[in-house]
Parts: sequence; C-alpha cells; structure tokens
Amino acid sequence: MGKVNLLVKCCLINGNFEYNIKGILRNNELIFTFEDSKMHLNLVSNVLEKETKDALVILDFNNSKCLYILKENNKKLEIPIEVLELENIDNLFKVKYKNIDNTFLLIIKII
Repeated sequence: MGKVNLLVKCCLINGNFEYNIKGILRNNELIFTFEDSKMHLNLVSNVLEKETKDALVILDFNNSKCLYILKENNKKLEIPIEVLELENIDNLFKVKYKNIDNTFLLIIKII
C-alpha cells in the first residue's frame, strides 16, 4: 500500500492526545513516528514496538505481555499486561490494556 494517513488517539496517564500523521503500510506492518518514538505495529500478530533513544518497548497484545529493553545495558524487564479490549479490523486498530495500576487506550485508524 505504501504511504498512508493515520489518525492516532491515545489516552495515557498524562492526558488524551489526537494526532494526524503519516505512516507507511508494508507487508501488514504499519511504521510511523509518534512522540519522538519510532513505532512498528504488526497487524497480523498484534505486536507494537516502540523505539526511543533509550529503550525498546515491545507490547504483545495477543500474549498479554510487555518487554522493556534498556539500550544502555540491554537489561530486560518483562511486565504482564491485561488486554481489556482488542479490535483489529479493516483500517482500525484499537487496544485498551492495563498494567499494574494504569489503563491505556490506543486507537490507530488509516484514513
């Protein structure tokens, strides 16, 4: 498919955000830059990778786990997450998940 327009909505600890950004859709993987992070969303396996300058965060929504890897020393921390809602149909990816005390909502729509 190539370049696509995305509507990204987030409900995070520090507030609600909505962005219109550009991304690339290739081989069922959506690649985009979001809040100074490079994001890869595999639309088949429901795995979201978020790479920052300091860490790599891998959210595996099918297996309810989060892997946090520090780049400085390659230290890994696995955190269980609870997937409360997962919708991946047509041009919409929506996930609501919880870790320990916080609930997050991420909606990515190809427009």
